This record gives sequence, structure tokens and C-alpha cells, in this order.
Amino acid sequence: MSYIDIQATLREWEYDPEQISVRKIIGVDGAVKLQMRIELGILQMEAAGRPDGEHPFGSDSLLEHHRQRLVEYEKRNGTTLGFVLTPEQCQELRFEASIYYRRFVSFFVLEEFGDVSGDTSHNIGVFDLCRDHALEPVDRRALESYRPYVLMMDARARAHQALIDEEPASALAHVNRGMMHLRSFFEGADEHNGAELAEQSGELRILRELARDIEREMPEDSLLVARKALRSAIDEERFEEAARLRDTLKELGPAEIDPQ
Repeated sequence: MSYIDIQATLREWEYDPEQISVRKIIGVDGAVKLQMRIELGILQMEAAGRPDGEHPFGSDSLLEHHRQRLVEYEKRNGTTLGFVLTPEQCQELRFEASIYYRRFVSFFVLEEFGDVSGDTSHNIGVFDLCRDHALEPVDRRALESYRPYVLMMDARARAHQALIDEEPASALAHVNRGMMHLRSFFEGADEHNGAELAEQSGELRILRELARDIEREMPEDSLLVARKALRSAIDEERFEEAARLRDTLKELGPAEIDPQ
């Protein structure tokens, strides 16, 4: 095996500590890769599938593998009670979440927001699985401090994609739903001070500013636009989007949100 000195490559792509530098390349296998310039080198990730290209236990991800285990356990036992993740399995899931984190940050820099939300959804799934099924309490809590950031990035990505699709009402709905999830998280984490912690969080501040930006750009007849979008979502049975749009209409303050 021969090794290659990458110093020339590093010199032509200088590291900038003031910004996250990301680029896309086509690998020798013909697949798209993401590269992130880090302080002492270049981090390369697969653009599809698991970022490191691995297929743990023949699955696309560890999350998918353990979700399938959970489904099979419930089929055998009629309940998910008793299904546990060992400390070793939780550690492996935390590693997986860390590489998906690096990739969704890269996708965000590249403004590929649909891919961002795919990876943020993955990590929220990992958080939920460990919280609900880890054997050890420390493993149930280990990822929860990262949840507000991932919820915020998920909402931002979905909102930006909706704006690209020229759907400002849907964009505002995504942001409002994200703020709702953040408040629920903080209030659930601290019964007495949760509401105050939520209002102090940087994540909520970022989403609140994004919501104001979207509202400023919305047409004067934004209520009519939102009602039409809600009617269309209901007619086409896009119920998750319909729920978000109902939230938006509530935020905009109409007395009546029935689209009929």
C-alpha cells in the first residue's frame, strides 16, 4: 500500500477559521462526496446513505437496524416494554449521530435543505431511540443536550426549502412548529423553569428571527394564501403539512381557520 502526501491539496484549499468550508466532488467510484475543510485536513463524506459509507448489519444505518429490531421485538412480545439498548449500542448510535451531524451542517452550507432535513430527522430518531430504550440512565440523557440545536436546524432547513418552493405560509408553519417543539422540550426537561429556559435559548431566538423575516416577506393577503394552502393540503391528504398550516393560521391571528 502506498500513501499520498496531501499537503499540496491542503495548500490549494486553505482553512478559514471564520467559516465552514464545504465542497462537492465526484469520487473515483462515480458517487457524489462531500468534503469539509477542517483545521488539519479534509473530512470526506458520502452524500447518500450513511456518511462513512458503512452498512452496519446490512442496513443503511444503525438507526434503521435497531428500529427493525424493535419492530421484531414488538411482534414477538406484543409490546416494546423490555426492549433495551446496551451501553455499547448507545455509544455506536452516538457515533452515527455525530457523522450525520457533520453532514447536515455541510448540506446546510451548500443550501441543499432537503438533504439537511433528512439527516436532522435521522438524528432526532437516534435521540428518541436512546431516550426511550437505553438500558442505562446516563445513555438516555447523553444526547438530549443536542436536541434543541437539531430541532432548530430541522425547522430552518424545512423553512428555507419551502421558501425556495415559493411557499411562505408553509415556511412560517415549519418555523412555528419548530418553536413549539423547542418549548415542549425545555418545559419537559425542567418543570419549574422550562418556559424561562426556552425563552433564553439561542435556538428559539434564531427561529423567532427567521419567523419575523418570513412574515415581512409574506404578501399582504398572507391569510388568504395560508387558507388556500391549507385547503389544498387537506384535499390532497397531506395531513402533516395541513397541521403545520393550521399552526401558522393561529399565529397570524384569524378568528376562523376552517378552509371550507
